[in-house]
Amino acid sequence: MVSFEKLYRLYSNKIYLLCLRMTSRKELAEEHMQEAFIKAWQALGKFKGDSQFSTWLYRIAVNVVLGHQRKYQYEVFADLDWQQAFEDTLTSSHTQQQLDLEKAIATLPMQAKNVLVLHDLMGMTHKEIGQTLDIATGTCKAHLNRARALLKEQLV
Repeated sequence: MVSFEKLYRLYSNKIYLLCLRMTSRKELAEEHMQEAFIKAWQALGKFKGDSQFSTWLYRIAVNVVLGHQRKYQYEVFADLDWQQAFEDTLTSSHTQQQLDLEKAIATLPMQAKNVLVLHDLMGMTHKEIGQTLDIATGTCKAHLNRARALLKEQLV
């Protein structure tokens, strides 16, 4: 079995970026990433291999972020240092367009952003997103359309 340290090294940046995209706050993303790995470590014996490890870990991270959002019921706003937060994690091959996209995603309303990140970046289906966020499939589609329209408006 692969050591948990190797799994952490392999997935920590991806989980951090997922959390950062969902929260738009560097400190929260770091905190949620750590909590997701702690929960994964504690539940590792329950992982049955029905899905890929990465899918299982992403779900844990998403649930950590959503749990925090529900508990504190905060509306996420982009930190003033959003660009630095993303520049720290992106390679030099990333373009200004990609940074502009990250900024635009960070300014989306929380529910629209969550749906967009889960659908377009994580590859989840509308049904999976609906179950994860506890919303109807139609509502999920509406949030995704709204997010895409707002992004198009900001980026064009």
